Amino acid sequence: MNELKIEISQEPAVIRCNFEDVKAKLSEKMAEYQGAVFTEESKSVAKAELASLRKTREEVEKRRKEVKAQCLVPYNDFEEKVKELLEIIDEPICLIDSQLKEMEAERIRKRHGDVEKLYAECTGEWAEYLPLKEIYVKKWDNATTSLKQIEKELLAMAEKVASEIGIIRNTQSEVVEDALQVYQKSRDLGAALTRINIYEDNKKRALEAERIRREQEEEKRRQAEIERAREEERKKIEEIARVREEERKKAEEALKAATVAAQEPEVPFTLDDSEDGDDLPFPQPQTVTMWYKVVVTPEELEQVEIAFNSIGIYFERRQA
Repeated sequence: MNELKIEISQEPAVIRCNFEDVKAKLSEKMAEYQGAVFTEESKSVAKAELASLRKTREEVEKRRKEVKAQCLVPYNDFEEKVKELLEIIDEPICLIDSQLKEMEAERIRKRHGDVEKLYAECTGEWAEYLPLKEIYVKKWDNATTSLKQIEKELLAMAEKVASEIGIIRNTQSEVVEDALQVYQKSRDLGAALTRINIYEDNKKRALEAERIRREQEEEKRRQAEIERAREEERKKIEEIARVREEERKKAEEALKAATVAAQEPEVPFTLDDSEDGDDLPFPQPQTVTMWYKVVVTPEELEQVEIAFNSIGIYFERRQA
């Protein structure tokens, strides 16, 4: 429509008041209160002065409001008339604006449909990691943003997701699927890798603890085996000592018997082939049995038997 020219003729309001005269009188009167000190005896005077001052102030404020109201009379009348003009203008504005908004809404609906098609083409297998409602950029609704630009941005998002998912999967961790769920919710590669790192650290610590436990068990088993071997050796030594002690006692007894026999007349020694050692207390598959006649002193006899015992020779001593 043609430019509408509103012509307004306004005369500045003139307000006349003996302001300077009243100001001079008030200043002179107020000066009397400077440094005023009231006591309990003059309290009634102070109250009267305070009431008087408040009354004077109320009078001045009352006159201000009266003047303002009078000044606003022509403005209030003008404002009402202007509101009528605005109502006349607002009617076609609302009509045109509603149609423009509907056209814009239709354009945006169409843009959304175009974006959804591009989204399906660009994201492909990565769509589950890129929900459209979460990645939609408000500027895509603008007419100044081309579909080519939107396609470029969608492809960049899909490429980024593909790359980061590849990084997650390449870790070959046992919790890759958990990490992918974290990534799907946040699209935060750092958060997904943190999930993997925490698991791997815990796993490493658990494996190390298991290794230490096994080493400790193996050490306990080894020490037990060593202790068992030592115990067996100790028992063997004790058994050898016991046998030797028995042999020593037998030797002592034999020595005593020989000493007694040495004091008796010598009887010729006759070898009895029937006493050939068949009654030995243990089998002797590769041994021979020989009989010797030894003429010795008791001390020498003891040394002979000790020598036999030291090399493990079984012998029997018979009185000659």
